[in-house]
Amino acid sequence: MLGATAFAGGLADALLAIHYLGVLLTEIHHISPKFHISVLRSPDGIERKFLIGSLSIQRAAVWVLQRYYSEFPSYNPHLDRLPPLRRRHGTSSVTNGNGSSFKFYDFDGMSSSFAPSIGRLSRRGISHNERFYEEHEFERRVRKRRARLIGATEEAFTHIKRLQDEQGTGVPLDCLEAAAAVFPSLARPLQKYLRVTRQLPWHTAESVLNHLAMALRLGLSPRAFLEKFLSSPAPIHTNREGKICSWALVSDISVSRTIALNTNFLLRNGEVSLFVTVSPLPHFNVTEQIVDPKNNKFTLRLSSETSV
Repeated sequence: MLGATAFAGGLADALLAIHYLGVLLTEIHHISPKFHISVLRSPDGIERKFLIGSLSIQRAAVWVLQRYYSEFPSYNPHLDRLPPLRRRHGTSSVTNGNGSSFKFYDFDGMSSSFAPSIGRLSRRGISHNERFYEEHEFERRVRKRRARLIGATEEAFTHIKRLQDEQGTGVPLDCLEAAAAVFPSLARPLQKYLRVTRQLPWHTAESVLNHLAMALRLGLSPRAFLEKFLSSPAPIHTNREGKICSWALVSDISVSRTIALNTNFLLRNGEVSLFVTVSPLPHFNVTEQIVDPKNNKFTLRLSSETSV
């Protein structure tokens, strides 16, 4: 009886060790990169590429979402709708009743039948031209607001530094009070920059004030303080769904199958979709090539006309 109990205990220990070894081999198998995946976000078309191991479609979807929330820029739907280009005075084009921005001149008294056809033919060209100038105007406005914001922030931080260096008899302020004192000087440039870049819903006045107080307390530079606003934040910083983010996985094959060549699946959350394409990495055949050191000898022949 004692021998049977010892045998059963040893068998259980062996099965447990085999189970742990299988789990270890599975994790190592997943760590080794075997596939190249392309993650394309719709509707803005931003794409990122990663290396991934051998995973099932379901686990690969979770892996992609982890990379998405940490490495992708946040999707801003307001940037897809640029403001209309403001017409400046003094432009040489005149808009007629047919929607064309060209001027028409009547030389032979036959322009009444010619002008509408030109307007219809050139409407498509005007559309992409207007889009080009709208994007150019938007980039110009962003650069202008950015320069003003950087200048106002540097001036505010210089003022705080000057007050710290001076040995006055005033009442000392803590970081939050100092931030509230200099915040009005940079609030307007910051608000204009956030408005033109469509980031106002992401940053409230209280959050900006707390961020400014932290920057003053830690002694950060003006550019370090502005990095939060000048760069696009990751989706994990603009997530409003709480601790649980719901995504729908769309796949033509079973999600329990391992990813392979030409495996495609889609992750969807509202108006944001992630289209994932899988391509296997090639097998690399690397051979060693030995270079004979005797061949690495050179002969230099100098002529009398050569200047050395």
